[in-house]
Amino acid sequence: MTEANPNILILYASYGDGHLQVAKALQQRFARLGIERVKLVDLLAEAHPFMNAVTRYVYLKSSTLGPDLYGWSFYLTQHLKHDTAFTKWLNRFGTRKFKQMLQAERPDAVIYTFPLPVVSGLTSRHGTAVRTYTILTDFVLHQRWIHPDIDKYYVATEQLKRQITASGVPEHRIEVSGIPLRSAFSEPIRRQDVCRKYGIEPSKPVVCLMAGAYGVLKHISRMGHALLGLDDIELVFVCGRNKPLKEQIEASFARHPRVRILGYVEHIHELMAISSCLITKAGGITLSEALAMRLPVIVFRPLPGQEKENARFLGQQGAVEIAQRPDELTSLVKRIVSLPGQAERMKAVMEELYSGNAADSVVSDMLEGLSRTKSGLFG
Repeated sequence: MTEANPNILILYASYGDGHLQVAKALQQRFARLGIERVKLVDLLAEAHPFMNAVTRYVYLKSSTLGPDLYGWSFYLTQHLKHDTAFTKWLNRFGTRKFKQMLQAERPDAVIYTFPLPVVSGLTSRHGTAVRTYTILTDFVLHQRWIHPDIDKYYVATEQLKRQITASGVPEHRIEVSGIPLRSAFSEPIRRQDVCRKYGIEPSKPVVCLMAGAYGVLKHISRMGHALLGLDDIELVFVCGRNKPLKEQIEASFARHPRVRILGYVEHIHELMAISSCLITKAGGITLSEALAMRLPVIVFRPLPGQEKENARFLGQQGAVEIAQRPDELTSLVKRIVSLPGQAERMKAVMEELYSGNAADSVVSDMLEGLSRTKSGLFG
């Protein structure tokens, strides 16, 4: 039966790590309900491997090669509708492979965690229409996410829902769910165990400086030197998959007694749980994880585009701080770790903004929609 054991296809893209993490969070939740036929597909990598590798490299290097150019492209296309010539051209990439995949898999539902081609009018193995769902992974809207053939949108905030409604999407097709995270971000953590695991002094505030999954945050060494001027903190560098960055940080800081240097950390929720402050880039997933952990965040020089807009939105709410200079960064960290009122104010805003159990509510809503489709309650 479709509602009991549906066949699910989740499409993501490997531009950053967040889209995949959301896909994994949904897959994890489906699995806990006994739904195992959930397939994750990096569509562009499968359809156009060479082009995907090149564009992915350019995207990951945009922070150093041309952040202003990337920001310009984001803002130039932010309000382009799905039926413009340029958007139609973009949406052709991967369409042929996607149609072949749909014919082979015959899924009951397709879930997008990245804006990708939408194919309508298809039927599942059960003869019902294939339901389509989109999970927006940022706090700001780009029109690439919007398509008339998407059945349901899941978003982080009421503000984002209003923006999508203003784009012409009926309100009942938009759910304020929060951004789905892995279940680890809602599980209790023993601080002493984590500090022991990473060799961290548990009596001091921990400042986590996270360069992103691919280690693309700029000026991390300069930030580290500035932060170590604060005598009462432990500093943890998380360099992601960027081995040259990790080697550079090790060459500069490895002998420092208050510094820990790590590469890619699969269980990042552990470090976030014991930290007093997080310094990071403004990816939607990382910021959502911080909201879940009630972890005060400072974004250092957010990149133009969705990261700048994510930081701006959460900064306006009072959930994150934004620093442009190392001395400003140090001052903000000192306020957060030494003035309890500052951290508590940020945590209170995070509590208000965060939608808990997003993966649970999204999956439950999807399964209800699939059940209603099979019952003929959708046209």
